[in-house]
Amino acid sequence: MDRGPHDWGETTRSYVKAQRRHAGRTTFRGQVYNFLERPSGWKCIIYHISVFMLVLVCLIFSVLSTIEEYTDFTNETLFWMEIWLVVFFGLEYIVRLWSAGCRSKYMGLWGRLRFIRKPICIIDLIVVVASMVVLSVGSNGQVFATSAIRGIRFLQILRMLHVDRQGGTWRLLGSVVYIHRQELITTLYIGFLGLIFSSYFVYLAEKDVISPDGKKHFASYADALWWGVITVTTIGYGDAVPQTWMGKIVASCFSVFAISFFALPAGILGSGFALKVQQKQRQKHFNRQIPAAAMLIQCLWRCYAADKKFHSEATWDIHVQNKDEVQPSSGSTVLPTQLGKTLMVQVAKRGASVLKRRKSRNRMEQSATCSTPTTQNAGEHPTPRSESTDGDGAFYNDDQRVGTPNRNRREKEVSRGIFTSQTSSVTEVASDEVEQSEQMEQDQEGDDDAEPARVTSLTETHKNAIRAIRKIKYFVARRKFQQARKPYDVRDVIEQYSQGHLNMMVRIKELQRRLDQTLGKPGSYLVSGDRVGNMKPMTVGARLYSVEQKIGGVEKQMTQVVNSMSSIQNQLQNVTLMLSQYFHTPAQLELSNNSLAATSQFKYIEDDM
Repeated sequence: MDRGPHDWGETTRSYVKAQRRHAGRTTFRGQVYNFLERPSGWKCIIYHISVFMLVLVCLIFSVLSTIEEYTDFTNETLFWMEIWLVVFFGLEYIVRLWSAGCRSKYMGLWGRLRFIRKPICIIDLIVVVASMVVLSVGSNGQVFATSAIRGIRFLQILRMLHVDRQGGTWRLLGSVVYIHRQELITTLYIGFLGLIFSSYFVYLAEKDVISPDGKKHFASYADALWWGVITVTTIGYGDAVPQTWMGKIVASCFSVFAISFFALPAGILGSGFALKVQQKQRQKHFNRQIPAAAMLIQCLWRCYAADKKFHSEATWDIHVQNKDEVQPSSGSTVLPTQLGKTLMVQVAKRGASVLKRRKSRNRMEQSATCSTPTTQNAGEHPTPRSESTDGDGAFYNDDQRVGTPNRNRREKEVSRGIFTSQTSSVTEVASDEVEQSEQMEQDQEGDDDAEPARVTSLTETHKNAIRAIRKIKYFVARRKFQQARKPYDVRDVIEQYSQGHLNMMVRIKELQRRLDQTLGKPGSYLVSGDRVGNMKPMTVGARLYSVEQKIGGVEKQMTQVVNSMSSIQNQLQNVTLMLSQYFHTPAQLELSNNSLAATSQFKYIEDDM
């Protein structure tokens, strides 16, 4: 049976998904490689801790075998333990070599040789070979019979390196030494110079001195260097001691000077390790900020692209899902004949939609002329529904779906009418489809309500909803980014607050400086110039001071004017009295009244002042 395009597309999508799942899935070899070479999880931790404890127990028994009291017991126990460890580490080495083929650079013969050349693999091979030699050379069930075999046996101490296969500790130590190489070289160089010169001076002072036991402690320069190394490392065995006062003075100066320089590398390495750990924690904290920052940038761009001022069709296309993207129900098969029927039904539906619009328009005109209420079919204007796609709303196109039973039955009835009359035109088919579709819509109204309504374009309401959703996502992303940027340590919090306090003090000083430039410092505007005679810049305070001085001068002048007017008033009163006594006329009274009015006005002005 032939398959239609929809089935082939569905099969292709299923195959691609299966390939992606297969690509993301780790093979058994890869799981073994990750378990042994990249331990993560509690199972890996338990396994590697057990191996470490086993190696530690074997090392303890090896140490006890060198003590005569425990030789008999430890040799017998250690013999069987060594056999078991050789078998275990040999099998583990083979499994590691086999599982390394999951990586491209270790595939094939040359890839396996590249894996064997790794330092940790060379150490494992040496340990296994040394253990096999130790076990094979023993006689009568007793191992380590000779001193040579005992020496080979202690090569098994290298098993302790088996714990750190990734070499993380060595890389960390190397990075710290490399970062602080300049300081280490400087301290070691100065300390080495002090060691050479001090040892030489002590040798010159003590080379002819014989100790009370009859021996020369500094018979050669090598003895003096040995004494210098033991002294600067603060060990002090006491086998060589200066006897003369000159030697003691040199030794005391050497101890104060050189020991301080030889102790500096320990402090440098300690601080370097602390800084390295802090740097790693900061890097982890920064790595947690990257996804939050990327999400914030993406949400901000989507909000900007959805703005009304930004015109882009691609912004809204992702929210309209086409017919091809809607997957048909599983188990439905589309035959070629059904595909042809589907195309014919689509043509008929288009013609039917045109006739529907014409009929509805005629009904509206009739209802307007006759003023009789008419009811419209509820199925003619379906309300679009949205589904979530990538967090925003996605709206489907107004096309039919294939594979539902009701649609198939409808297609059969329509196709039967279409193919019986081959000479009929498309308009006739459309008219028949209108009648059949109206009847079927009434019968299948409940089934159509369950299907999601689809639209061909987004309305302004849809766009506003998408804008609101994107705005909410932007606020959430911004809050998460702010939380990711928060300090993770108390020291960082203290540093942040101290930096903020420093910035605040700088801004306060800048504000104070600007206020001094604008208003002037208190007392600086009392004089117009400095001692040399240069004029100072006119500030607001200086201008206010000059205004106050001028107002004071005006007030003094007004006081003088008032005093003058008062004296004039008194003189006028005296003249008026004299005239009234001499003439006794009404003009005198009028003059006196005018003078009294003027006097009252002057008094009113004086009261205001």
